[in-house]
Formats: sequence, structure tokens, C-alpha cells
Amino acid sequence: MGVETNSRLQRTEWAELHVEDLLSAPLLREFVFRSPRTLDGKTEHEVSDFLIQHQGEAILVSQKCQEDPLKRTADKVDLWARKNAKAAWSQLRRTLNRLRDRAIWCDHVRRGRVQFPGGLPPVLHCIVIVEVFQEVDLLPDADSLPLEYRQTPVTYLGVNDFLNLVAELRTVPELLNYIDAKRSLPTVEQRIIGIERDFFQFYLLNDASFAGCVGLSDARITVASQGERLRSALKAKAESDFYSGLLEHVADQLATRDPALERSLPAELLNRFDPPGQRSAYLAMQAVLSDLRLRERAVLGEAFHGASVRLAEKERGITFMAATLDSQPEWVYVLGAAKNIERAELVRLIEPLMRGALAQYNKRRCLLIFDRDGLGYEVAIPRAEFTPTLADYEVGERTFGRLRITDKRLELVPGG
Repeated sequence: MGVETNSRLQRTEWAELHVEDLLSAPLLREFVFRSPRTLDGKTEHEVSDFLIQHQGEAILVSQKCQEDPLKRTADKVDLWARKNAKAAWSQLRRTLNRLRDRAIWCDHVRRGRVQFPGGLPPVLHCIVIVEVFQEVDLLPDADSLPLEYRQTPVTYLGVNDFLNLVAELRTVPELLNYIDAKRSLPTVEQRIIGIERDFFQFYLLNDASFAGCVGLSDARITVASQGERLRSALKAKAESDFYSGLLEHVADQLATRDPALERSLPAELLNRFDPPGQRSAYLAMQAVLSDLRLRERAVLGEAFHGASVRLAEKERGITFMAATLDSQPEWVYVLGAAKNIERAELVRLIEPLMRGALAQYNKRRCLLIFDRDGLGYEVAIPRAEFTPTLADYEVGERTFGRLRITDKRLELVPGG
């Protein structure tokens, strides 16, 4: 969903809408909340500019943008940035100080009014983002800009740097890994904003770590001395990210119910889908994809793509494979494609296929994704707790027992 330009909006309001849009593609729109609010007595307060939901927890982001970025000199930008970093942090501090059980709500562009009746979810990280186009040192105001508050870590970034990190890291686990890793850097350099490109490139070259980095100058020297290796790493990552994008598209398509569903399936199969207006199963599927690391998403996406390629020269058929991830020990993933198969026939196959995979790999949870003639997706998770039967073991052995087993080491940069 794009943001339409509205000349009546102030630039800061316009920027919030665009940042929401840019965060929502990789992090999944259903879990990005702009301007969540709460009541303090009878007064309504904004909790943060953005709340990013992850596994029942939250990242809070407070943003400050300039109405006219061209009107200030470099020195005045420094002053503006320090002042507004403090204002952004004050918003987050007030939120952390409020009672955690105070109800929160947000009017979401897709989900409508979303309630957090239990109050603020546990906060994983607070992020202050300030719009600058130059290096700015916030150290003069260090006493007012803590790196941790009530055991919650706080990170300071430029708006552009933050958006570039999200565009490159693309998942909440990967973003958290990066900003947590940065906390190993000298504290004086954790308050410099507008310089994230150097740190990020060092991070890529150093196996997604800041181990051994003694500061910004060290990062810049390392990056400058390894130009060819950096270009190779960026190329390999971009190729891998293409496959991650396939699953991002699947997740995005889950946001809307297929209008042809009732026409393409008999009535007895419709109860396998959420009723119109309800999205609980679809949100659960999106959450599974949202929780994956970037390379995990890419490896599953590559398998998903490969299934369609294998059917390209055939007139009709079904092909699939299964994958498990060390980081998700309860899950098995079934990726496949179907060509010129009636939708009802494919839907009838889904439940026994999932049950067979669960039995064969001794897992408790399953996500299945099928490409259907390049026109749509069938995505499913079991609706109930799984207890295998003898028939499930037989299906599992027959359908998955002869599949070739491979093992891959998953790194942010493939082959890094």
C-alpha cells in the first residue's frame, strides 16, 4: 500500500506515513502500529510513533523529522538534533513509566481498531530516530539520553539509517540482533547518529558481529581495506534476499481473503478457512513468517521457488519438500507448488500432508505454503494440537521418507 501525497499535511506528518509504509513491507504491516495511544485519566496520549510487535513483545520507536531540512546550517542541525533526540526519548520514558496494565489501542490501516487490553507489551528495545543528513554527536547531552532505562536498552539512530537497516535486515529478529550487537561498541560512539553505513558494512564483513571493533574509525578502516570482499558480500546477500522477498509477498497476500474462495470450493471445505471478517488463522500464519531470521526466510523462499521451477515443463502435477530449522525446533515447513490441479483437490491434500510431515519429523507445529498455478497461494497451519496416528506415520513415510536430506549453515551473508 502506497502513501498518497497530501499537500495539507505537514512534512512531519507526511514522514510518519511514509516511514510506516517503508517499515511495513519487510516487517509485515500487520505487526507495525503507527501512533498507538492510551488514556491517562481523561487525557489521550501517544505511546510512541511506532510500535513493532514481535512474539507478544514490542519495539517502541519515537521519530523526529524536520519540517524543512534545508533551512538549517550544519551547526544548527547539531543543536536541533540534540534537542529533538531528548524530546523523542522523553516520549518513550513517559511510556515506560506509565502503569503497564493501562489499555492501549491503535487504528490500523488493515486491522482496524486493534486493542492491547493488557496494556503495554514487554518492551524489547526503545529506538529514537532523528532526521539528519550529517554526522551528529549526541554526547553533549549524554546525561539526558540514556543507553538503558529500567533494564530496557535504548538506541539512537538517524531516520534514514534506521530505514536502511530495516530494508537490509528485513526481519525483527535480525534488527534486534544488530542493535543489540552494537551495544558492545564504546558507549561514546553509541550516541553518534548519521554514520550507520560504516558500522553496518563492518557487521556484514564480520559475520554479523561487532566483535573486535574498537570504534567508528576501526570500522571505516576495515571496510575501506576490504572493498572487493564487501562488494561480493552485498551481491550474495542481494541474491539471497530475492528469495526472502517471495515469502514476504506470501505474508502480504495473507492480509486479504481471496474473493474467489466461496466460488472455488465446495461448502464442506470452507470451514477450513477463517470466516469472512475474521483473521485469526491468517495472522498466526503471518506471525510464523515474521518470526524467522532473514536467511531462514530466504532458504524457505528458495525451496518454494524451486518447487515452481520443477513444475515449469510439466502439464500437471504437485511437488513439495520439507524443511526444519534449528532455531525453531517445534516446526516443520512444507513448501510446494501445484499446476493444473483443482483447488478443492489441493485443499483436501493439505491436512494429511501436514499431519504426515509432523509425524515424520516428530514436530508439534507445521506451516505449509503452496503456489497454485502462479495465481495464488494455499497457506495453512494445523488448527488443533497434533497427536499422530498410525495413518499419519504411514503418510509421512510414504511422502517424505525418500526425500533427499541436506544441511545448510545459515548466515546473514551466504558463504560469508
